[in-house]
Amino acid sequence: MTAPPAGTVLCRLDDIDDPGAKGFEFGAGVERWEVFVVRRGDRVFAYENACPHQGTPLETWPDKFLTRDQSEILCTTHGAQFRIEDGYCTRGPCKGKALVSVAVAVSDGSVLLA
Repeated sequence: MTAPPAGTVLCRLDDIDDPGAKGFEFGAGVERWEVFVVRRGDRVFAYENACPHQGTPLETWPDKFLTRDQSEILCTTHGAQFRIEDGYCTRGPCKGKALVSVAVAVSDGSVLLA
């Protein structure tokens, strides 16, 4: 998988609900890289879109990465739940593991890879 270079703009901050999440894909085939961003106010957290349990994408429906109450990230395949702030698994088959974080920043209202 090939991640785009630092500085690549993912979207405008306002394109992500607050609270909410949005997924992004780059490349194709074995070179495809999937990442998602979670927004909490002006803060953003990003992770590779792969559950540490079996490597499956977390969402079943586009951009639906959060639990119903939007307090945690949810893997819809196995029900694992992860803290938004650090990707640590608090419940499910991968409890104690964590999502792979991706460095992002907000600059001039845009979310970009850092």
